[in-house]
Amino acid sequence: MRIRLHLAVVLGVTALAGCGSTTSPLPVASTTASATPGVAASPASQPSTTPVPTSEPSPVASSPAPPPALATTFTTPVPPSADAAWTAIHWRKLASGDPLTLVRSVLRWRGGFIAVGSDGWSTPVWTSQDGAHWEALPFNTANTFWPGLLIVGMAEVSGGLVALTLLAGTWDCTSACPTYSPALRLMSWTSPDGRSWTPHTGPDLGLPPQSRAVPRLAAGPAGLLAVAAGSVTHAATSVDGIRWRAVPAGTLPGGRALGYIVGTSTGYTGVGALRVSGDQYRAVAYQSVDGSAWTGPYPLHLVSASGVILASTAPSWGATALVAARNGLIATGGVLATPGVLLWWQSANGRDWRPLPTYPPLGPTGCTGEGCGSGPNGTLVGDGHRMVALRGGTDAGVWASHDGLTWQRLPVTGDIPSDLAIQAVLLPGGVLLSDGTTTWFGEAQGP
Repeated sequence: MRIRLHLAVVLGVTALAGCGSTTSPLPVASTTASATPGVAASPASQPSTTPVPTSEPSPVASSPAPPPALATTFTTPVPPSADAAWTAIHWRKLASGDPLTLVRSVLRWRGGFIAVGSDGWSTPVWTSQDGAHWEALPFNTANTFWPGLLIVGMAEVSGGLVALTLLAGTWDCTSACPTYSPALRLMSWTSPDGRSWTPHTGPDLGLPPQSRAVPRLAAGPAGLLAVAAGSVTHAATSVDGIRWRAVPAGTLPGGRALGYIVGTSTGYTGVGALRVSGDQYRAVAYQSVDGSAWTGPYPLHLVSASGVILASTAPSWGATALVAARNGLIATGGVLATPGVLLWWQSANGRDWRPLPTYPPLGPTGCTGEGCGSGPNGTLVGDGHRMVALRGGTDAGVWASHDGLTWQRLPVTGDIPSDLAIQAVLLPGGVLLSDGTTTWFGEAQGP
C-alpha cells in the first residue's frame, strides 16, 4: 500500500508491515520542545526509511494547491504531566472527519499546548490551555499565519513560541499575503500565546529558489538552531526567533553529514551520512553546545543481526532521523541497497552508539518474502520525555521507554488498530496510529 503525499514536511516511518509491503509516511510538521534539564527534546515524529540522502525531499506540492479548509475545534482527555508514567493504552477508532486525525505533532509549553496538523495541503494549528479543549487558529487574519504557508518547525523560547514556515505556492489573497517569492520562502513567526503571530525574516539557510530541502528546527540551552541539509549543510542560530545568525559554513560538519537534529539539555545532537569515498557513505553523529562549534564524527557502526560487523565493502549506510527520550536517543536509518535494510542505533549521550539489529522491543518483521525481516515489526516515536514503540494487529503491543534500552510493555484495551497501522504520532496524552485510511487514538492511562 502506497499513500500519495501532497504536503511536504515529511518525517518518515521506521516500520515494514505485512509480507514485503511498505507504507508511506504521514505528512508531519516538525515540532520541537524547549530544552529542560535532564530532557532531550525531540521532534514528535517518525524516523525516515530513506537510508542515505541521494536527493532532497520536496517541501511543496508539485502544483498549486487550493486554500486550506477551516479546521474545527475538538476535545481530548486531559493529558498527564510530562514525566508521569503510562500504565496502559485504551484504543478507539476515530471517525474519518474527526479533526484529531489531522494532528501531526503537539508541543507542551509553559502557556499550554499547541498542535500542528496536516490536511494534505496545509498545516492547520490548534491551541489549548489544558490539553483537552482545542481551538482552531484562523488563517489569513491580521495577526495569524498567511494561507499557503507550511509550518516546518515549532519551538518554545523565553518570549513564547517560534514557528518556521515555507511558502508553498501562490494564492489569490489580500495584500497582507504576498505571492510566492524566493526571498520569502522561509520565514520565522513569533507569538506570546500561540494565538497571535508576528512574521519576521527567516534564517538564511542558503535555500535557492527551487530548493527541495526541508529545514529542521531544534531548541537547546543556547536557543534555536535551524538546519537545511542539501549538497551543503546550512545552519543559523537565534535566541528569540527574530534575529538569526548564519553559522559559517566552515564550522559545520562537511561531507553532507548533518541531516537531522534534536535539542538536548546540553546542546544539540545531529545525525547523517558522511561521505568517505566516491559514492560511499557511513552513518555518523555530531554534537554541539551552541550550534556553531561541532564535535565528531561519532560512528554508527553497521552490523548484521548476529552482531558481526559487516565488511568495509558493504553498501553505503546513513542515519536519517532521531527519536529522543529523557535518558537516551535512538537513531534510525538504513542501507542504500535493494532491498534496503533499516537500521537502529541507541545512545545515552549522543556520542557512543550501539547497534540494535533486532529492533527491540518490536523485533524484525516475521513474514516471508522479499523485504521481510529487513525492518522493525512496528513503528517508533518519541517526544523528548519518552519513546513509544507500537504495532497493531493480532500481536498488537505498546511499549514505553525513557532511554531506548529498557522497555515496559503496556496493556492495551479497546478497538485494536489493524496490522497495517504503523504510521504514528506521539501526543502528550497518548498516541495516534494510522494505516493511511483509518486512524486510532490510544489514550494513555496513568497510575
